[in-house]
Amino acid sequence: MVYYYRSPVLHAGTRQVWDGSMLSKNSTGARCGVRCPAGQNAFMARTGTGIHVRPTICFNGRTLFSPDLQNTGRGINAVFIDPDTLEIKDQQIFDTYLDVYPLLRYVRDKVPRNTLVLAVSFDEVSEGLKEEGRNVFVAMGSNLISRVQFRDNFMIVGQLGLRRGHAIEFHKSRETSAFAPPIEKQGCFGLPMGPIGDMEDYLPSVQTLGAIQPGPDFKNCGLASGCEDGTFSMLVDTGESDKKAPKICVAGKIIVDKQINDAGRGFNMAVIDHVSFQVKSVSRYDTYLKDSLSLEFFLDKLEPDDIVVAVVNDDGSRKLSLHAKELFNKLGSSMVQNLKFRDVWYFVGQRGIDGFTKHEKISYAGYDGEWPKNLHSSFCVSKKLEGLKVAPDPGGYRNEGRRAFCKKYDGYADFCEASKIDKTISPVGLVDKSLFNNPIFDVPIIIIPGMDHNALVRTLETTIMQPGVRPSLVTVMWDEKTVEHAELADLFSYNNHSLEGSLNYIDQMQKALTAGWKLIPEAKYLIVLEEEIVLAPDFLSFLGQSLVIVESDATLLGVSAWNYNGYDTTSGDRTMVYRVEEFPGLGFLLKRSVYDTYMKDHMSTCCSQRVWNSWALAGEDVVGEILVPDVSRVYRQPYQTWNTDEDYLTELFNKPRLTNLEAGMNLKGLSHLIESHYDALLHKKLLLANAINIDVLKKCFTLKEQQLYVPVEIKSVFAVYFEQSGPEDFSLLNKLCLCFGLYSVKGKRPRNLHKGVIRKEGILVGSSSQEFYKHKPADYQALTIQNTDKEDMSNEAIDFSKSFI
Repeated sequence: MVYYYRSPVLHAGTRQVWDGSMLSKNSTGARCGVRCPAGQNAFMARTGTGIHVRPTICFNGRTLFSPDLQNTGRGINAVFIDPDTLEIKDQQIFDTYLDVYPLLRYVRDKVPRNTLVLAVSFDEVSEGLKEEGRNVFVAMGSNLISRVQFRDNFMIVGQLGLRRGHAIEFHKSRETSAFAPPIEKQGCFGLPMGPIGDMEDYLPSVQTLGAIQPGPDFKNCGLASGCEDGTFSMLVDTGESDKKAPKICVAGKIIVDKQINDAGRGFNMAVIDHVSFQVKSVSRYDTYLKDSLSLEFFLDKLEPDDIVVAVVNDDGSRKLSLHAKELFNKLGSSMVQNLKFRDVWYFVGQRGIDGFTKHEKISYAGYDGEWPKNLHSSFCVSKKLEGLKVAPDPGGYRNEGRRAFCKKYDGYADFCEASKIDKTISPVGLVDKSLFNNPIFDVPIIIIPGMDHNALVRTLETTIMQPGVRPSLVTVMWDEKTVEHAELADLFSYNNHSLEGSLNYIDQMQKALTAGWKLIPEAKYLIVLEEEIVLAPDFLSFLGQSLVIVESDATLLGVSAWNYNGYDTTSGDRTMVYRVEEFPGLGFLLKRSVYDTYMKDHMSTCCSQRVWNSWALAGEDVVGEILVPDVSRVYRQPYQTWNTDEDYLTELFNKPRLTNLEAGMNLKGLSHLIESHYDALLHKKLLLANAINIDVLKKCFTLKEQQLYVPVEIKSVFAVYFEQSGPEDFSLLNKLCLCFGLYSVKGKRPRNLHKGVIRKEGILVGSSSQEFYKHKPADYQALTIQNTDKEDMSNEAIDFSKSFI
């Protein structure tokens, strides 16, 4: 196919352009495969094909770009030719997929008007082209450049200054394909190609206001006193939202303000002479509305040692390019790259500064576009800015991931609160040297969320706050219906694992335990965090110190960080740890051998209830106990749902409890926790203990909900002995637990038992525990059902200090 272009300039002659595939391959004397009339120039141009076949440009018999020459690249491949001598002046590749600024700068500064340009596309050219970049091609005579979209192909033969529509140009759209089909053309043309006019209307220029409008005087720009010699005063104010204009004061004179020198949205700029301190220029660049190319030219044209002031008002980030940010970086900025929608920022830099300026601040907008806090500051500026080697603290950090999450999901009032939205989420380093190399920091942690997503946040936050924790070993086991829990885990750099949907929490916990062991098959231990808990500051430290004993005693199954009897009236020794038969749960460490032996393949029978409601490990040969602290290391929020066991759950979670709030607690007596040592310790304590007079205990039984007062001086040295009809007869023990403020619920087994005794402030010993009951003094009358049923002296005050034998 032959295309005829008839130039409106008479001496230019006729243009002839063919599809490349139609050309004869053996044209004798042809240039670029084309025979042209005298006085006309031959060309052949072919765009790239996808990313594999590179482009070609040939002019008057000389191949300038081609796959064989291996000199092509992504973007615009262009040849620049002197129209008078037809000499090839330059060849350039402009990657307009990334940035159009290099093309604009090159054309503006290095290409004379009337220059002949041959250009073809390769791969992708439109992403970074922008409006002002397209105008460069309009200045070459293009009329089709506005149609070029992602991965389209485009070629042009034009001249700089050529009237729009007079270039030889072609465009092909990719339509539904990955890439547009290639364009291949050959032909002849004369020069000039058409009317040559002024190209300045199409190229970005440095904007200034011309004459600077004088503003009012403002003494010392708001400073209490004048600045030293060699410095001048300055005030910067970013304004407020889109209602209050920004302000700049230099050397006691307002130069930017409402109705003064076009103050407003975007970048409000001033350039100051470093010797005279005179304002050389004032300008504004609305990079919310327009590309930042004019701003880039402005910054690029600064003279050595020029002092530049920038104040962003309303929004300046929307169309701010990466190149513009890089130019500010060269002037001393360390924060401009953080500028986002509606953020405000001020900056004072200098051409030639070595390092970072100290005169720079940024204030972040809310994640939903709420206006940021205004920045207002007055200071003295030296004629030679001393660059800082280390970037100054920006005074804030933008947490993009957290902002995106909070914008996507509702209901996270505290986590997404404006003052916290940009707070960094990072682990805390370990400073306690006694825990260095402790194996607890190699133990995987699984977190099993419930339905309360704010409670999950509290668990995630108090986990990341554990000194020495490794986020890479923490996995959130989320129900497939709650994807937001996975995204929340990502914010903390935790792993996340999807579980098949569950009907209740018990089902989800069983799946999570099974998956947890499978994910890290080499793990000897697993830390499990249940729903709605908050970890104490020394949670991991407590587990780490306890783990040393667990590893040396095969009768220990694990460690629980929660104590059934950890009420605020019964707990207090943060260094004390007990051995107990129950598994309190909530936050605990479990041995893999326990899971493999007693739980694996038995989850539906052993663990069909919540852990704190008693797990029944499979098999009759289960031997072992759990370590628990006197003062709990996890706190569970009060139970707020209806349940048939309401009294039981109230006793567990709604009575005031004590949770450790101190970090760095060193546990005492750990060696006594080995089974044989622990029993020996109990024997010793019982030999030294005072036994409580049963008459005083009877008073407690008859005064409902009355708790005994135990004097401090004898708290750890008293004992109570009581009769049982058998090992499972806890009728009296439940009453005793009520008297001493311990866990006591009708119809439920007492908690914290060890071989038939409960050790707390004192020791409660039942007759079924022959090993310890033998310490009952011969003249001591043990409690029985019979001697506690008398309801005498029910209204008398209890004088506990006189109740010991």
